[in-house]
Amino acid sequence: SCKKARISIGLAVCAMATGSAAKEEESSIANGTTTDENQPSIMELLDELIGLDRSTITKILAFAVSVLLIISSLLIYREVSLGRLHLAAVYGGFVLLVLGLVASVAFVLFEASRLEADANGRSESSCKKSD
Repeated sequence: SCKKARISIGLAVCAMATGSAAKEEESSIANGTTTDENQPSIMELLDELIGLDRSTITKILAFAVSVLLIISSLLIYREVSLGRLHLAAVYGGFVLLVLGLVASVAFVLFEASRLEADANGRSESSCKKSD
């Protein structure tokens, strides 16, 4: 599907260069076919490439963040014990950035779960109405 997307993008660029893109679009609209249905979105392509479920990605990210926090904590301790507080402050800033990243990822995961629950609730309620 990725090769088809590249080919269709290349054809669209050529068509735009020759000026026939508008004519092709008008004919596809008249025929009732659009190219948007055939083109996967970026998120769909990423989902196909990665292919992991949300819980696995969460576990991998939690492990990576834990390793980063342990390493930075050791570095901060070492720099404070050596009296180099300016480097300890730099490592502390890194810890704050990591915690901010964790908060943003947690927010995205929470919102994705909430949207899935809303979508499942709507589909269940529409099934009950049709019965």
